[in-house]
Amino acid sequence: MSCKLEIINLQKYYPIDKNSIKKIVRNVLKFEKKDAELNVIFTDNKRIKEINKTFLGHNYATDVITFAYHEPPLHKVFLHESTITGEIIISVEMAKKLAQKHDCAVEGEIALYLVHGLLHLFGYDDKQKKDAKKMHQREGELLPALGFRVPVPH
Repeated sequence: MSCKLEIINLQKYYPIDKNSIKKIVRNVLKFEKKDAELNVIFTDNKRIKEINKTFLGHNYATDVITFAYHEPPLHKVFLHESTITGEIIISVEMAKKLAQKHDCAVEGEIALYLVHGLLHLFGYDDKQKKDAKKMHQREGELLPALGFRVPVPH
């Protein structure tokens, strides 16, 4: 699987291990048999709130926002197509807060957001309850395979 990955760190809440991020992305792509061209951006609550408001109309900070560069979703158009392109924006500030709240590692929380963002790019959706259940189930399969123990919503 080929992966063109740009990692951009715009926050100072927690140090980002770029090699760990690359490893997570490459392994998920391998499990899902996909190629990717991605930007992964690490930011804070203030910046992710601005992005959320500007692009999605939500006036609050969130954990992760995913933008696919392909419309409509590839899985509905080209079943043979395996390259995903997009951007995953992660609030490290949110990850740090929630990791403390759930008593888990910040790295695990970031891994959860990264996997969640990748699944969105693969066509998973969490708007409807049954779709969210499928998505959380897949997160619950991938994270332990990547070596993370993170509480995943059900």
